[in-house]
Parts: sequence; C-alpha cells; structure tokens
Amino acid sequence: MSGENIIYLNGAFVTPEEAMVPVTERGFFGGDGIYEVTRTFGHKLFSLDKHLDRLFRSLAYVRIDVGITREELAAATQETLDRNLGRIDTLSDYAVWHVITRGDNVMGGPSPTIVALFCVEIEFDIYAGTYVNGLRLITPGVRRTPVDSIDPKAKVLSRMNQIQAALEVKRVDPGATPLMLDGDGNITETNTGNFFFIADGKLCTSRARTVLGGVTRATILELAAELCIEVVEGDYTSYDVYAADEAFVCSTTPVIMPTVSLNGAPIGSSGNDGSLPGPITLRLIQAFIDHVGVDYVEQAMSQLGNNAAGGLAKAWASRMASSES
Repeated sequence: MSGENIIYLNGAFVTPEEAMVPVTERGFFGGDGIYEVTRTFGHKLFSLDKHLDRLFRSLAYVRIDVGITREELAAATQETLDRNLGRIDTLSDYAVWHVITRGDNVMGGPSPTIVALFCVEIEFDIYAGTYVNGLRLITPGVRRTPVDSIDPKAKVLSRMNQIQAALEVKRVDPGATPLMLDGDGNITETNTGNFFFIADGKLCTSRARTVLGGVTRATILELAAELCIEVVEGDYTSYDVYAADEAFVCSTTPVIMPTVSLNGAPIGSSGNDGSLPGPITLRLIQAFIDHVGVDYVEQAMSQLGNNAAGGLAKAWASRMASSES
C-alpha cells in the first residue's frame, strides 16, 4: 500500500495539511451545511447516484448553491476515491464523505461555498461483533429534533441533538446505542442509522416523514419486496419493540446490524447463543450481500485479530448453517 491521503477541496486535490478552511466560516461554528457518506464495496462506490440525489435535495432544503454541476461532483467523487485507493489493501473499503457548507463568513466580505470530499477507511472492528452479538439500544430522554424545526430527511451538519442523545446513553451503558423517540414518544431512528423491527412476519419501520431517507433503508425496502416480506410504515412506540420478534439498525457503513435488546429487555429470542441475527434479518443481510457482491460480514470479521475473528466467524457460520437447515 502506498500513496498520500488526498482531499478534494473546492476544485483542487490537496493533502490534509493543505486542506484549510477559515475558522470564521459559519459551517465551522454554526453547522451551516450538509454532508453525505457513500460506502465502497470492493473499492466500488455503492449507489452514488442515490446519495447524490439526497445530497442535492438537502442542498435545496438549506438553500445552498454548491456552485458545480451534479456531473462535476460525481466525477470529483470518483477521482477522490481513485487517488486514495493506493492507501488500502484489497480487503479494505472506504466511506467517502461529502461536506458542503454555505461559506458565509462572520467577519463579513465574500466567502465561497466550501465543497470538501475525503475518504475514511472503514474501521471494521467497530462493527464486526455486532453481526452476531447485536446492538444494545437505549431510549434517551433527548428527543429527535421535531420535523417542524429541522426536517429529518435533510442530512445536515448540525447534529448536536444526536450527539447529546449518544452522550446520555453512554453514561448508562458505554456500549449501547441511542434509539431516539419523537415528541410523542414514537420510535424514530438511532443517532447514526434507521431502525426496523419484525413482528408477525412483517417488517415494520417509522414513517418516512419522521426519519432520514436512508439509502440503505431504501435498498432494504426494495430487497424486502423481492423477498415477498411485507413492509409496514407507521408510528411505533417502545411497546411495539418490546413485543417484536427481531430488530435491526441499518446505515451506510455497517449496513445491517441486528439488535439484542431495548432498555435491557431482550428483543424476541435474541441472545448470544447463535440466535442472532433473527431469520428475517438474516435473509435481508444475505440479500444485501448478494446485491452488492461483497460479503461485508465476513469482510469485517477478517479485519480482526485471529482470536477475535475466529470466535465470531464460528458463531456466524453456525447461524448461517442453522438458517439453511
């Protein structure tokens, strides 16, 4: 592996040391901007078009003129990835970030929109264990930003709401993830991903109006239709999750992560005895693997040390075998 870390910044490809933006810019101290994250599978960008669709919808919502065309941004994204591929091996992948801020300067005077693209190597060790052990979820007191304040469908930089939720949960359980509620007590999403649960064979999820329009979420809905799994969108509370058979969280980088508990209560028959992921969750994971052509679960486990990877791989193989029997 070789090559420098290269960042795209306003039309130029520069090193991190050269990628400088003014501290007086409102994106820096006001979160006045939007962002997007696109994952690679086998070093190829997945659903870049859908990510750019959401990026430009977010830009329209916050009324930022990015100053370049969609085609130019897509080309810059691919070139940024190409310039960084030499830094990772064939078993690794990137999360490619777009960060776009308004460029307004608190000091006054002209200040152009800032467009930055950069590649972050995926830290698979963060996710590898969750595929067989599951996420522990906790509902924090901090609620999801109301839709009449900031529309959750826009992927905006100002994330203090989600950060406070995560900090609150980590004080209770450092290894847990917040599952945020809205002002009426309905389930919305975690601080980083969309949430699904399975009840009576149906795939249930929050209404699209109340959550980020996740690209992974949309892909899962398409795969569910292909698998003839009924999908129901609605308003759900913690009660519904406590009574569920399975549940999982999805987002761009880890894709699908099963959940083992909510507020300490096991979800369905979840446990560390080989029962995770649940059968429908497992079908969706396998369908996603087939869709992208990369076994991202095996990929994540292969990046761990031999001892840790061996135990997880054995548990995963056991779960896959039991699902086929």
